[in-house]
Amino acid sequence: MKKIVISGYYGFNNAGDEAILESIVTTLDSLAAEQGETLQFTVLSAEPATTAARLAVNAVSRTNFLAIVRAVLGSHALISGGGGLLQDSTGRGLSIPYYLGLVLLASLLGKKTIFYAQGIGPIRKKYNRLLTRLIVNRVSLISVRDQGSLDELLKLGVTRPQLTLTVDPAFLLEPADPNGRAAAVIEALPVGKPVVGIAVRSWHEEAKTLTAIAAAADCITRELAAVTVLVPMHYPEDLAAAEKLAGLMKSQTVILQEPLAPRELLAVFNCFSLVLAMRLHALIFAALAAVPLLGIAYDRKVGAFLERLGLSSAEEPGALEAVQLTAQALERWQGRDQLRRLLRERNFAFRQDGLQWAGRVLAFILK
Repeated sequence: MKKIVISGYYGFNNAGDEAILESIVTTLDSLAAEQGETLQFTVLSAEPATTAARLAVNAVSRTNFLAIVRAVLGSHALISGGGGLLQDSTGRGLSIPYYLGLVLLASLLGKKTIFYAQGIGPIRKKYNRLLTRLIVNRVSLISVRDQGSLDELLKLGVTRPQLTLTVDPAFLLEPADPNGRAAAVIEALPVGKPVVGIAVRSWHEEAKTLTAIAAAADCITRELAAVTVLVPMHYPEDLAAAEKLAGLMKSQTVILQEPLAPRELLAVFNCFSLVLAMRLHALIFAALAAVPLLGIAYDRKVGAFLERLGLSSAEEPGALEAVQLTAQALERWQGRDQLRRLLRERNFAFRQDGLQWAGRVLAFILK
């Protein structure tokens, strides 16, 4: 049995990061089982009990230093999970020292260290750029989820090991059977009408951005005789933004009030007809469900993902105009058949890419 510690932004009710974690665990576990091997995972989480129960893994508090040291000491490898962990544009500026500190700890203890489909940057502070170059060059195996992240590491002077471009781990997720909480949401959707999923978050120039999105949502609803569903991807932060958006909309809308597990949420996205989103993983879930999508590029990672799909994004928050946003969304709707075919093709290619990387990771851990 090989023991693996996984670090990331887990236990914070962020559907995207939880999707990444679930995908890493289930994919590696499945591939290992095919080879007659067993893996034991310990996840560093803000809510260890919840994480352990949901994924049937071990979990310790991400702030319990002694528990972390014990877990790493008893492990064969540390996986620094996917997502935008190494950046200093959000949060309190502790993300980079925290995640790189874990990598350094594992490296000093002689453990294998792996970057699993990371999103890198932006890293603006000189100290963080130096820290990243010094520590990431010690990592045993590295993959990133977009070209911008790879370019960022090269600019920082990361020269070893070889950098691999792969895809976000969420592309290996399968939707849950629509039962329980997901079934309740799906059954409440009207039959025979297009359903537009909208995922927003709080960001710069929030009032102007939400006003533009609200006006566009109202126009789209009228044009398509559709209903809208507001999907908070990160609770409770996105719920607050969704409630503000609903308050600005003239048309009636539904807000998902409770967080769903990633595979449950993916089952709900399968029922959408069109998705308009700021959140990266709302767009990834739409792509997985082959649903026409339009992204608002509040962060470089959104534009990078859409670029890999061969799609343009809407304007950045603060520069959004309701008329243009409506026109772009309706254009995606009108070309929905061709877009669905494109997304299915991309999904197949992305899935193969993700499986190939997971196989490399497993082989490296087992050797």
